[in-house]
Amino acid sequence: MMKILSTGFYCSDLVRTNVGLLVNKNAKASPTQNFTRSTSRCSSKCKPSIQHLICFKDWNADMVLSIIYSAMNLKCMLADTHGQKMQVLPCSKIMILEDHNEPVLRMAVSKAASLLGAADVLITDVIDWKHDYVSRVFSEMADVIFVSTEKHGCMRSFAKYSLVPILCMRSRRHASIQSMATIMSILEDYGTLQSMKICYVGAPHPVLNDYLLLCPMLGANFVFKCCCNEFPVSPLLMKTGQTMCEKSATSVKQTTTTFEALYCSTVIISGPTTKKKEKIPEFKFNLQDIARSTNCPWTYYHTLPRGEEVDDELFWNRRTRTFNAYKNTLYIAAALMAFAVKAYKF
Repeated sequence: MMKILSTGFYCSDLVRTNVGLLVNKNAKASPTQNFTRSTSRCSSKCKPSIQHLICFKDWNADMVLSIIYSAMNLKCMLADTHGQKMQVLPCSKIMILEDHNEPVLRMAVSKAASLLGAADVLITDVIDWKHDYVSRVFSEMADVIFVSTEKHGCMRSFAKYSLVPILCMRSRRHASIQSMATIMSILEDYGTLQSMKICYVGAPHPVLNDYLLLCPMLGANFVFKCCCNEFPVSPLLMKTGQTMCEKSATSVKQTTTTFEALYCSTVIISGPTTKKKEKIPEFKFNLQDIARSTNCPWTYYHTLPRGEEVDDELFWNRRTRTFNAYKNTLYIAAALMAFAVKAYKF
């Protein structure tokens, strides 16, 4: 006679798995009862592709607009996110990895994670990016990784061995979330960037590189002033932006005069204040300068932090959309993580 165990099964019904556990061979398998790991490997054809955001050179207009429109839809659903929570990404872990302090972007990603029902973790440390195993270790424990670094060349090698999407919040070359949030605000006001003139006046900044790519990609003409005649400087992605213009029939132009940058511009963007006080006059302009330069129904953005390059009359003007752009960073971060983790669009 078969011996009956306290579990209620006969000994003949029990088999020992390769990890030493006794299971009922007659019971139906369930996801929580699968104690063995399959040794078969998935072919490359069925392996899901991972869409990183390292540089907008790797994306196209449809991909950029898809994220922005998703963010705009979310904003229509929840214009006020205070005290709100959605179950879009339950049981998901959002990792924020920094090697320097970026409080605004960090807060935008953290708030986006809690809004979508995910949990976030922040790691601010001196990251040894040269070790290719770092991203593999982190990606085993996170569903998406937002990275903010003062470097950039390490981003691609870091993403190479990651099992989850790597999204650039900020690097030496790019300010992806901030630039997309500003483009979103422009689309909210004008509906399109086609044939629009956008200008940037200010010190070199990673967001300038993004505008050099996003403007021709989305059909806008871009003029910028980031230096003076005495000390000429060209952004890192100037040539890349000019190459993209050839495909989109747009233009990217660098100038050394504020008037030429402002001339007939629809969207006017100030760069962050420079730490070199003697250079502030190079980037200084006001409402009267804008009135003399353009007859278009313009809007104004400041990249922040603000300094003496702009006065209160312009900064707090009714046509200033700076705070709307910064509010949009939350929605852009939410749209990015929802699509990265679950291919979900709002």
